Amino acid sequence: MKCLVGVVALVSAGAAFAENSVLEEITIIGSRTDAREVSGSAYVINEEDLERFDYVDLKKILAQTPGVYIRDEDGYGLRPNVGIRGAAAERSQKITLMRDEVLITPAPYSAPAAYYVPNVSRISSIEVVKGPAAVTHGPHTVGGAVNLVSAPVPSAAMGVLDLSYGSDGYYKAQAAYGNMKGNFGYLVDVLTYGADGFKTIDGHGDSTGFERSDFGIKLLYQNPESPREHKVSLLIEGGEEGADETYLGLADADFRDNPYRRYAASQLARFESEHINVLLNYSLSLTQHTRSNVKVYWNDFDRSWNKLDGFLAGPTLQKVLQAPSQYQDQYFVLTGQKNSALTDDEILDVTNNDRAYESSGIQWSISDQRAIGSITLSSRGGIRLHQDQVERNHQPATYLMTNLQMIPDAVPREPKVVNKAESEALAVYGITRISLGGFSIDLGVRHEDIDGEVFNQLTGERLKRSQALTSPSISGIWEVSDNMSFFGGIYEGFSPAGPGSEASHEDSTNYEIGARFNNGGSELSLVGFYSDYGNLIGRCRVSDTSCEPGSEFNGGEVEIFGAELAALHTVMLSESLSLQGALSYTYSESEFATTFFSGFPQWGLVKAGDEVPYIPESVGSLRVSLLGDRWHIDSTLDFQSQMREVPGAGAITEELHSDGFAILDLSATYDMTNHVSLQASLLNVTDEAAIVSHRPFGARPNRPQSIVGRIRYSF
Repeated sequence: MKCLVGVVALVSAGAAFAENSVLEEITIIGSRTDAREVSGSAYVINEEDLERFDYVDLKKILAQTPGVYIRDEDGYGLRPNVGIRGAAAERSQKITLMRDEVLITPAPYSAPAAYYVPNVSRISSIEVVKGPAAVTHGPHTVGGAVNLVSAPVPSAAMGVLDLSYGSDGYYKAQAAYGNMKGNFGYLVDVLTYGADGFKTIDGHGDSTGFERSDFGIKLLYQNPESPREHKVSLLIEGGEEGADETYLGLADADFRDNPYRRYAASQLARFESEHINVLLNYSLSLTQHTRSNVKVYWNDFDRSWNKLDGFLAGPTLQKVLQAPSQYQDQYFVLTGQKNSALTDDEILDVTNNDRAYESSGIQWSISDQRAIGSITLSSRGGIRLHQDQVERNHQPATYLMTNLQMIPDAVPREPKVVNKAESEALAVYGITRISLGGFSIDLGVRHEDIDGEVFNQLTGERLKRSQALTSPSISGIWEVSDNMSFFGGIYEGFSPAGPGSEASHEDSTNYEIGARFNNGGSELSLVGFYSDYGNLIGRCRVSDTSCEPGSEFNGGEVEIFGAELAALHTVMLSESLSLQGALSYTYSESEFATTFFSGFPQWGLVKAGDEVPYIPESVGSLRVSLLGDRWHIDSTLDFQSQMREVPGAGAITEELHSDGFAILDLSATYDMTNHVSLQASLLNVTDEAAIVSHRPFGARPNRPQSIVGRIRYSF
């Protein structure tokens, strides 16, 4: 079976190489045409779709994909929260996140929260896998997988210089150059971007922005004249980030008054990280029908996040911000309206969460396609050996708020967390497609053996955990004609528990059924999905102050169901002018099956029939574009209904929730010559300020109205 769902997103420098590049085996779907033949939901965003706005925010890109939920946090997409078909969007920890088809989350087994995501300006495509195809990529198969594909080596000399500047000191500069000489090729890509930020700290003129720098070097050897068609590529990437980003949000009343305010207690917030990734990829043809591929990878990611965690004692930040009049002294300390008293409930705890991640592995896959009479068999199988680890050192320091300044109290504090978690995993999968005429059936299975342990250096305690998880799948597609097909499938999904966890792993039975239509000028896909969770897992983060970070809780049985719609239609107004519309929409409902009380603060007291938090009922994106010979004008409306942030039933407005919103972006692009193009974008045209989340601590806004100008030169 090759039941794959893809999104091809050609952006920035990578887009220049798309039509003149060497095909490499780092994708899981390949092309837009291939997507129409999969026995599952499929939606493709092409090069023009991404070039229209030159987004650097993965949220803005994935918003155009049905079945995907993205929760904003900082407005620039530095650490997106991505979920698929009900799988929790919390720091993307319930999806399988990949770079060139290898795991890229810093420690996907030991600590799956994704604090690192490759910069989208340096990718050539994004592929999203949902439905039964999820069994091909683990360890998290309950929702699906996202594959970020690196820019390909061009088959001829080609370069790009791309410069942008905009509101709030936003800037982006990127340069790329590559060439193929004989059997050898290379591509060098460098990127830097950042902003001063759109928030202001009370009593301070400090920046609240970020700066990121990134580079990539890809080397390629291929010998197409050889009977084996040997192909070897080496990708080396690295970069760093510094961001004045905080966990601390606002009380709702303060948000309505000024959504871009930051309290004085957030003045010391700083996120810093460094990463380096290495991937060696080798493929060859074993026979006329069979091809083999081997990938060896190593990823290193170090980060520290110095941020306010709360007070030494007393109410949590969530309680203070939800009821500032009830906790007036603590609220006044946070805002700098009151100096700290020498009591634990007014002394500020600023903790530096220092973590070092490392992951590595080797994976081998083999594919085979052959005809047996009138039947075609297409098979693929693979095996992966993987290990990862995370070392945590969470060291607090304490401060007194004094005349809007945070002054150290010079009292030494014991570390909160010092531990090391590590995992080793063996994963195998096999998929076979049996095709006869216009009908195909896909049979697949995935199995993972996982051994993990956590060593607590503060207590000397060592916890171990072994898991053996299996995920079978079956799906089919009936191609009624060249324009119409029907598909459906069922599979068992899982998400492993963490090393040392006492919680049961997450498991679900997932169903989908859909139809697809395409006649050249119009495309339509409609899919219904149903996920029946035998057990849901909740995993504590640092912002969940009533439980230990990384601890896990079972939520029991949950049902999630919905529908996805993707549509594209083009109308030719004249020989040189066309109007195009595209719609992506997802409707979802969810329900806990049992009543229970959980130590996981995102759940708390749950009643049977309550909806699961952070799953919006409606989310989507609508685009309308006017296209000329050398220019195009584009508009995109991203929208989402109100979203629960705690379990509940009935009217959402009676519980903690994020706002519904509709964000309109406009862009105009003009190709001055074959080599130079100009672009102007107005983001968030109506300057809508919505509470996109109350996590980690308090109300957080989306990016305000912004203007960005861009010039792009290709040679």
